[in-house]
Amino acid sequence: MAESLIIGYGICLDSEDRVLLLRRRGGESLWPGQWWLPGDVTPLSEDPDDTVPRVFEHLLRQRVRASYGHTVYGEEPSSGRHTVHNAYLVTGSDALDPAPADEVNPFDASEWWSIESALNELPQEQALLLWTVIERRNAGWDFDDDSSFGALFDDEPTEPSGDESPLSPRVQSLIRLATFAALHDEAGLQIELDAASSHGWSEAEIEHALAIASTLRGARESVTAQA
Repeated sequence: MAESLIIGYGICLDSEDRVLLLRRRGGESLWPGQWWLPGDVTPLSEDPDDTVPRVFEHLLRQRVRASYGHTVYGEEPSSGRHTVHNAYLVTGSDALDPAPADEVNPFDASEWWSIESALNELPQEQALLLWTVIERRNAGWDFDDDSSFGALFDDEPTEPSGDESPLSPRVQSLIRLATFAALHDEAGLQIELDAASSHGWSEAEIEHALAIASTLRGARESVTAQA
């Protein structure tokens, strides 16, 4: 079975709240001529958190901080290979010396786009990443709280001791929200709705959690009725 393809993208915003997009060269084998968020495939030898800083340093000659924002899943169009798309909010840049003339660059143009225009232009997965990161930023999300891909998706989480949970408080807030919704506890639900919002979950993510909870509640009520 082929390895999953992991791609990291940087969401870089200017003072006018425009997002930086790059155009892939027409001769590229994947997504030729497509406007992209600055990004690249993550090699097996590279940590996913290092992809976006590498792109900005080697292609755009900027040293940046990249804080993990969101992940969506899709398929690579030419092979159908399962693809993991990671977004990082890019902040702070130090200009570096120009790139060597022989450095391979898959992009041939760069422009600042309005968020609305970028959402209409970008491939589906990248548009969803951009929309989610903007929603989280507008909701007060602190991207520095969990600024690494591994912080939210640890393959080997540490065992909790006592009441300690291996999940971040932000993830726990959404789990509690879904639990109270599934139990149809209106009083508790409102408290958890406020808590989830305060932890930066977007309205779309909260609605998705509520929809899952509604499905679970319906299944539970059906089983109870048949008993």
